[in-house]
Amino acid sequence: MKKLIFILLFLNKIAITNAQNSNLANNLVYHNLQEALALNQEVKQLNLREQNLFLIPNELKQLQELKFLNLMQNNIENWNTILFELSELETLILRQNAIKYIPKDVKNLKHLKELDMSACELSNLPKEIGKLEKLEYLRLSLNNITTLPDAVGNCKNLIGLELDHNQLSYLPSSFSNLKKLEHLILTGNQFYEFDKIWLRLTSLKELNLDNNELRSFPEEVNQLKNLEILLLNYNELKKIPENIVELNKLSLLSLANNHLKKLPQDLSKMTNLKTLILTNNPLPETEKKRIKTVLPNCSIYF
Repeated sequence: MKKLIFILLFLNKIAITNAQNSNLANNLVYHNLQEALALNQEVKQLNLREQNLFLIPNELKQLQELKFLNLMQNNIENWNTILFELSELETLILRQNAIKYIPKDVKNLKHLKELDMSACELSNLPKEIGKLEKLEYLRLSLNNITTLPDAVGNCKNLIGLELDHNQLSYLPSSFSNLKKLEHLILTGNQFYEFDKIWLRLTSLKELNLDNNELRSFPEEVNQLKNLEILLLNYNELKKIPENIVELNKLSLLSLANNHLKKLPQDLSKMTNLKTLILTNNPLPETEKKRIKTVLPNCSIYF
């Protein structure tokens, strides 16, 4: 069953990634720094992934037209201030390096649309992250982040925010300002309750709260009217709010490994629901039969 959930999420992430990179699709990607330097101003995309780099090269400052820079999976431990001179940079990928902090000067990357620092060694973010007003995708999975600054609410163009597998137990109230947020990934944190402030994120299409400690879910969940994917696997839920049936765009609902004995009465209203995952819940056979009957066009897994 974990494999099924993984496949569904993987396909969804492919769609998101393709959408965010489409604006650079017609530009050549260079994989060799010296080759890129020889062309200088013509270079807009540079991929230095897995090149055993220990430092961010100083020579990058010569590539003033650079929009896309991938330094993923190297041995980099520190930022180089040269990065802040790349004023046209839109995508910066530092994923899977041993970087422990984001410097305040990150605010100088005024055109940045995507910042990926997943699987680094971050424990916090500077408040200057809120100065990145054009930021659309912020990827911070697999770090040690315990809190987020209130200033993150100033990133009002955020579409995707990945915070899975950190040490978060709450989000700042300023989160309600993220009116364009469509994808919020909070898997593997320490959330014990669903903050009703999140209900103001009415553009949300995907909400992933797998592997937390949630004991309840708010009745007002119907306010998330654009939600298409809701993942609540591996929590402590004993009931699901009746109003969830009003999420008429919901296509995937996954509730595996909770304590559910019953689902909402009016499930038949969920006509767009294509996949319902209920494995490892103490549902009686009569309830399973009812669910199958009222959702004849839905793939259901018990």
